[in-house]
Amino acid sequence: MSDLFKGQTMTESYQFISAGTAHTFTFSFDADKVVFTNLTKWTATAGKSPISVWYKGQTTAAHAFQQQVIDSAAAQSFNFLDTQTNGFTNADTSGGVTSYRKVISGVSAADPCVVTTSTAHGYQTNQQVIITDLGDVGVSNRGMEQLNNNTYGITVINSTTFSLYDVITGIPIDSTSYTTYVTGGSVNMISRVISLNNPQQSPYAVIPYSPTTFIYEPIEYKLTAGTSVMGSDGDNFLIEVFKAGEVTDLGDLLV
Repeated sequence: MSDLFKGQTMTESYQFISAGTAHTFTFSFDADKVVFTNLTKWTATAGKSPISVWYKGQTTAAHAFQQQVIDSAAAQSFNFLDTQTNGFTNADTSGGVTSYRKVISGVSAADPCVVTTSTAHGYQTNQQVIITDLGDVGVSNRGMEQLNNNTYGITVINSTTFSLYDVITGIPIDSTSYTTYVTGGSVNMISRVISLNNPQQSPYAVIPYSPTTFIYEPIEYKLTAGTSVMGSDGDNFLIEVFKAGEVTDLGDLLV
């Protein structure tokens, strides 16, 4: 989801019946303040916590600012609490464009040379990559300097490994005599298109070529409410979500 009215104050509300367990809620915008009101616990009975509040950037994970009834004879008498556990946790997703830069965790001295990434690379066979941050980086030598800043075609082996070949000749890269890989390095995909002569190039002569798509994942604004907020199974709740049109940081006001 994305903010629909940037620069303006926004509000929205939700109501639900609690299951008595933690739950993650998704909001339509980047909230500055969220108020959970437990209508069932809105009572004069001592020990009830009818109001829990979350503030963006000011509420420590798993904490919740709460108001608690402390006098069973006076419904308007409250005590302010800072729940230490099972409160609110910001669960926003990062969103953005899918990353095609991966950290290298291994490079084989072999024919062909095989590169291993620390996480799934998401590449396709015959796409092109550039290898960077290998060799002498000034602090230490990461090895495999012969690959550094060069462009290669790749043949995918599995989700985290691929072999390299020369983009001009198509010959696999023989790294048996290269300096030993030590640590670090990056691999960057520079072309989502597999090849200019596609679909003639094997194995895409028969199977239609489907390039890696450009993916944009929107940010989702999420907030997880723990059990200290969600109350008991069957409790009725109202959520009020607020976003200020502008928040000005005045810093430390000195005397």
